[in-house]
Amino acid sequence: MDDTYDRFVGRLREFASSQRAEQEKIYQKSPWTHWGVALPQMDVAIRETLRGVPAQELTDLSARLWREPVWDMKIAAARILAQKAVPPSERVWRFVRARMPDLDGWAVADNLANVGSRCLLADESRLDAVEAWTKSSHLWTRRAALVFTLPWTKDGRDPERMLGWAAVLADDPEWFIQKAIGWWLRELSKRDARRVRRFLRDHGARLKGVARREASKYLTE
Repeated sequence: MDDTYDRFVGRLREFASSQRAEQEKIYQKSPWTHWGVALPQMDVAIRETLRGVPAQELTDLSARLWREPVWDMKIAAARILAQKAVPPSERVWRFVRARMPDLDGWAVADNLANVGSRCLLADESRLDAVEAWTKSSHLWTRRAALVFTLPWTKDGRDPERMLGWAAVLADDPEWFIQKAIGWWLRELSKRDARRVRRFLRDHGARLKGVARREASKYLTE
């Protein structure tokens, strides 16, 4: 495990950019140390150093990376777990749930969402835990209830449960929550405009402008 960790972190640091790190830290309003590794370079490091590493070891590695106070390591941890080589097991789902209080910005949250979505698609009973997130006092946990369930905007899945969550969150004053509601509705409108129009008719007056604009982006008269 130490060899795998050292090999990966060493390769990751080779892509570090102090200029990008400074810009990213300011843009993300992040308290963490930043190395300035771009996502494509991060994926290169993953491919080059972790190919063939067993799923169990990849899961252990991700947990270790996440514990470090480095933004790039947290993003990398999520991207490792989002790989097909790591099954969306109960252990991975426990990892995701335990990390929710750590989320403090959209970039880390959205990368972890790729892992969470795989876990939810593998076992829909996990949605019961996600429903409780809509009542969380933590902004990024509330937002995750919608972002993690974006696959339910696609064909073949019933969106009604998540539309109920969006209705619960409609009065939420946080910009990122309103944006997430609009994002969810916008994606659903691509295959079921009728449902989105109905939601906007019933709850649109409670939404802020950003949510209504996003939701209406692909709707036509």
